Amino acid sequence: MPLPKPPRRLILLATWLVVLGLLALWNGFNLRPSTDLSQFLPRGVSLQDEVLLSQVRGGVAARTLLLRIGGKRPTEALADASRALASRLRNDEGCAQIANGELDLAMRETDPDLFRYRYLIGPPGACVDALTEAGLRAALEERLAELASGAAMLDKERFGADPTACYRQLLRALIPQRTPDRRHGVWFSPDGGHALMVVVTHAQASDLAAQRRAVEQIREVFDDLPESTGLTLELAGPGYFAVGSEQRIKTETQVLSIAAGIATAGILALAFRSAALVLLGMLPLLSGVMVGTALVSWLFGSVHGITLALGATLLGVALDYPVHVYAHAAGADARQTKPVWRTLLLGMATTVLGYAALAWTSFEGLSQLGVLAAAGLITAALTSRYLLPALMPVGYRLPERRWLAAFQARRPQWSPRAGTGLLLLGLAGLGLVLSIGGNPWETDIRRLSTVPQAEIEKDSLIRAQLGAPDVSRLLYVVADEEATVLERLEAVLPDLEGLQAQGLIGGFDNVARWLPSPQTQAAHRAALPERSELTARLAAANAELPFRLERLAPFVDDVDASRDLEPLTAADLADGLIGTRVSMLLQPLGDAWLGLVPLSGVADEAVGPLEASAERLGIQYLDLREGTADLLAGFFAETLDKFLVAALVIALALALALRSLARIGLVLLPIVVALVWTFTLLILIQGSVNLFHLVSLLLVAGLAVDYSLFLNRPAADEADRLRTLLSVSVGAGSSFAMFGFLALSAIPALQAIGLTVTLGILCAYVLSLLLARAESVG
Repeated sequence: MPLPKPPRRLILLATWLVVLGLLALWNGFNLRPSTDLSQFLPRGVSLQDEVLLSQVRGGVAARTLLLRIGGKRPTEALADASRALASRLRNDEGCAQIANGELDLAMRETDPDLFRYRYLIGPPGACVDALTEAGLRAALEERLAELASGAAMLDKERFGADPTACYRQLLRALIPQRTPDRRHGVWFSPDGGHALMVVVTHAQASDLAAQRRAVEQIREVFDDLPESTGLTLELAGPGYFAVGSEQRIKTETQVLSIAAGIATAGILALAFRSAALVLLGMLPLLSGVMVGTALVSWLFGSVHGITLALGATLLGVALDYPVHVYAHAAGADARQTKPVWRTLLLGMATTVLGYAALAWTSFEGLSQLGVLAAAGLITAALTSRYLLPALMPVGYRLPERRWLAAFQARRPQWSPRAGTGLLLLGLAGLGLVLSIGGNPWETDIRRLSTVPQAEIEKDSLIRAQLGAPDVSRLLYVVADEEATVLERLEAVLPDLEGLQAQGLIGGFDNVARWLPSPQTQAAHRAALPERSELTARLAAANAELPFRLERLAPFVDDVDASRDLEPLTAADLADGLIGTRVSMLLQPLGDAWLGLVPLSGVADEAVGPLEASAERLGIQYLDLREGTADLLAGFFAETLDKFLVAALVIALALALALRSLARIGLVLLPIVVALVWTFTLLILIQGSVNLFHLVSLLLVAGLAVDYSLFLNRPAADEADRLRTLLSVSVGAGSSFAMFGFLALSAIPALQAIGLTVTLGILCAYVLSLLLARAESVG
């Protein structure tokens, strides 16, 4: 007996689920989330933009981790733990630099290349200029005094090869100009409650895998230390936040999505009283998320965490599609549902046009949003329209809703004139807010954070305890050759030292202090005395002093060998004691070389002299905050342009579809009023509008288009009108619940998205209800 064929509905559902499973499998293997906020900055269009973005993405500040060791133990125990942790981390390949205040360590260590080249690159006063008879005499007397004082000479073992302490002075030049409090030889917070440390990683903050390994390695090393018993380790810094944000975004998105899903399922269950419809209604959303995520991952190679989080909730618009299908397909014939499908697809098309405009921007993060949203909405709308009706339970009928009929009968209907008045009132309020508050755009990239406020405050506290300088201001030079970069950095040294002496800047890092240009190194080499001359000077300088000349033979040998050395380059120092520091300040930029001079403690009155020096010497002054503010201002300008284009395209699409100026006006009026009021409320509540608010307003526009189109759709009869009211109300309620949960997020970016859309849904739904003018067909 042949087996019965499975029902068509079962085959269709199974096929859909298999496709979803394959998409989930593909995303699981290929999805690479990113939390690099610079993806929401434009691609560099000028040399300064390229420098700025290189520092935002991978500069010293972006690769710095701040560590704080605390616990209810004596300060000596904290210091021991700090030294033990630093010692272990210095052997870790992922750590480029470890600093915890151990000044003695650098003095005891010897870098062979650095030591060999000391007379070419060291401070002239203790190196080349000290090789005169008078200079040698003074140096030998200083060494004798040090020995006689009883104080330990940190470089005593190098005395025979370095009597002028050239190498000591070279190492001292590497010590940061501003340091925290020191206790027991390491850095401490001012109150003595925490030992402090700075770790610079090789990996960029945007390289989440490498940053995660670095953070995990630091924690594992600390936990394994015998000295860490009873102590705690806290971390801060961009790399740590990037790793934490990745997990936090995933966790919060999952938790909020579950909570929103439960609330949404509850609303759908109350509205349609069918578990099957509730479960089926989730499939178009899942399909949209899966297709959109896969497409973005394929096109861009990674998906930004904010794009993913927004996309997962962004398809709250798509939740309206199954609701419209359920409300209108149950018990209605094809003649009645055909106009509904046209309205559904028109709403989808106009919304997708708005998102598609974002895909053609110079902001990768914004482009990702546009692609994900457009692809997701198209998928959700098409699956809702062509798959859900065939999967609905046979014979399903909508539950009777007497309260809905009563609400429809008593629903106030305002005239278009009242709507125009609301628009003018909103514009007047917006103008008043802008006149009082000024520029509404948030252009401080530090506030565009995926990091909770508590973590930001901890970071600020550790930086304050470290006395960490503000490295947002710097000088830079770009040239084709490394030697040219070093020459220009040397030229600015006197100006910087003068500004520091005047107290106009607190300090600076200039690689030319440790790695002079080849021209300067050649000049130092040429100034070195010949062996016979140096021997004679040394003998004269040592007259009546107790040092034996044979003990100083290594010194004479080294100076003589230095006369044959070729100038040192950054590549020669890559693996040495000074190499890490040099690589931070002298780095490739495309086919050119970039030299950086980070400035700390820059007074406002120092900016003018800095810019003048930079212009005179062929280098550039850059304020990273001002630079990113300019880029973000460009973001707002370009996004607003795209919004204008999107608005015109949407209006044109509606005009072609509706073919009636009166109907076009009725549909557009609540949309425009809702956007104006939402924007005004955002400024009043938040004080400014950031890029997440602005992008979310496009989602508000999409929801408003959906509500207005359906509520202004000519109804076949009173039952059709009630079905429309039901579908719009249920869709608005479920979207409100979804984004309301997002507004509760501790992540500022997600909270901004949730607040914006929640306010927008409220305004769009109420205004669409009040201003709708749906008439019966015929």
